[in-house]
Amino acid sequence: MIDCQKTFELYCLANRLKDVVRTGWKRWAVERERVESIAEHVYGSIMLAVAIISNSDIKNLDVQKVVTMLALHETEEILIGDLTYMDKEYKNKRQMGEEAVAKVFAGCDNSESFLKLIAEYNQNQTHEAKFAHMCDHMEGILQAYLYKDNFNYKKMDASLLKDEFVKTQWKNGERRAEKLFLKHYKHEFTAEFKQLIDWLESKE
Repeated sequence: MIDCQKTFELYCLANRLKDVVRTGWKRWAVERERVESIAEHVYGSIMLAVAIISNSDIKNLDVQKVVTMLALHETEEILIGDLTYMDKEYKNKRQMGEEAVAKVFAGCDNSESFLKLIAEYNQNQTHEAKFAHMCDHMEGILQAYLYKDNFNYKKMDASLLKDEFVKTQWKNGERRAEKLFLKHYKHEFTAEFKQLIDWLESKE
């Protein structure tokens, strides 16, 4: 038997993410008819994981766990929004996120297992959590490459140039958002992801 009321309520909550544009693209002033929502980022991260697993020799990875982690990892943003490290509330994001997902899944029969998976993802210690994190970050980089002709740097949020990394790169002449994202996260990636990055850069 299915609890139709709870099922519909959870679906409606999650559905909100379809209408929330990712904060980063607003700050970088991406200008196009449609800009990616959080829900689309989640889908992109999942499909990137599937694509990498399907076309590599990565072993000893629980694919179902990875996919579920990626499906759940942004559910906190239903209630707290898309906070980035540049937001003043970001220092409390972990606690706020834990409280948010507890509310989102309150009353669900499988809430305990879902909350454990979200916690595992946030702790970023297991093989699956690390792989999921890399997919999350890599998806953002790939999306930036897809948007590379849509950034209006004249209208970008002035707060970006207060960030030490961005400011340093900007002074050194690196003005492309997709390149900045790549440099910022490259050290986090394993060989397979770096191979994908090298291939991406070779196409330019």
